[in-house]
Amino acid sequence: MIRFRHILMGALSAAAVAGFAASAHAQASASQSTTASVTIFRPILLTKDSDLSFGTIVRPLAGSGTVVISQTDGSRSLTGSGALLNTGAPNTQAAPGRATYTVSGEGGQTFAITVPPTFNMTRAGGSETIQVDLTPTATTGTLSNALGQAGTATFGVGGQILVESTTPSGAYSGTFTTTVAYN
Repeated sequence: MIRFRHILMGALSAAAVAGFAASAHAQASASQSTTASVTIFRPILLTKDSDLSFGTIVRPLAGSGTVVISQTDGSRSLTGSGALLNTGAPNTQAAPGRATYTVSGEGGQTFAITVPPTFNMTRAGGSETIQVDLTPTATTGTLSNALGQAGTATFGVGGQILVESTTPSGAYSGTFTTTVAYN
């Protein structure tokens, strides 16, 4: 019986050493499954639907007047002196109204709207300028629909100008850049 115990103890010791060696080998390397993912958006596009136009304005005899084009509905108003005309020289002046834009891109996504705070319009045939202060309807927007579908949104840009009794008469124009970008 002693011999059987000795053989049994030897077998158990060998099994323990083999188990320890297997455990040590298992610790020498490890593996883990990893997931990769990506979300693809369609490009964001900006289309100008209409330009910003202050229409035709009669400068004041004295003092000044501020002409405002509403960014929300394109209506025109005047505070101070001067007058607003509903007609201008044929084919030279657009009807007064705000600039309007359509944004298209990936549905449900937010975007930023960037418009410069001011820009200058220059008199045709001269170097005189009128500063335009710009106001967008918003600085951010959200495209309609959901991810995986095309979405759209619209916004407007209005502004204001100061017309003084000394402002030279003539046709003024200038450009500004409006930018949209996914957030």
